[in-house]
Amino acid sequence: MQTRKTVLTLSIAVAAIAIAITGLRAQNRETARNNEQPNALKVKEDKLPTVNFDTSEPSNANEKARRNARSKRFDGSLRVAEPHPEAGAKGILDSWMQTVPALPVDVSDAIVIGEVTNAQAYLSPDKTGVYTEYTIRVDEVLKQSSAAPIVTGGFVDAQREGGRVRFPSGRVQSYITHYQGVPVVGRRYVLFLKRNQQADVFTLLTGYEQRDGHVYPLDGVDLPLGATEIPQFAAYKGVDEATFSNDLRSALTHPQNQPNK
Repeated sequence: MQTRKTVLTLSIAVAAIAIAITGLRAQNRETARNNEQPNALKVKEDKLPTVNFDTSEPSNANEKARRNARSKRFDGSLRVAEPHPEAGAKGILDSWMQTVPALPVDVSDAIVIGEVTNAQAYLSPDKTGVYTEYTIRVDEVLKQSSAAPIVTGGFVDAQREGGRVRFPSGRVQSYITHYQGVPVVGRRYVLFLKRNQQADVFTLLTGYEQRDGHVYPLDGVDLPLGATEIPQFAAYKGVDEATFSNDLRSALTHPQNQPNK
């Protein structure tokens, strides 16, 4: 009887050790997978263009006035300043992206399909804000305003808050908006744009990259570990272009019936 108890005790102990080993292996595999995944924040940061804090203003009076008109709305927005040497390398900003529909056709003054050909970071006139301006070669216009007509084959500029600033000390500080992605030069997107009536430029509301017959949301996905993706954008992650195009054209025709995503 004692032998049976001993054997049973040993069997339970062996089983417990086996379970513990299995759990540890699973944990190690998960850790390895996480380590293999690129740091989403670092990937986004590396895509941001950089502006020198001590960059001088344009010498041409017309270009200076044009740039100031485009930049002044960013005055005081981020409180750009060289951080303490022990501070982190990234400035994370609040975002309103959670409230943006997946297909914001109503609030967009223009919707275009095209390739991003250039990205340039700028400081606001008082050097407290930083933003990035993207140039898009327009291949197709899905919506536009008569107040700011867009020509197929032409170019439009769209802005987003954020960028990297190189200070005189050589330190580079990144300013990134949480939930927002960074368009990449050379890639093709469907972009939803809001006109800035004070300047000949648009604000980039959101967009979708077209790649290999599928679309990938610019915003709300591919976030740092532990962050929750925004569901209306995540619903289109990897969707085929035909399905996305049908949804978009339907939303343009009947905005009140656009998909609940």
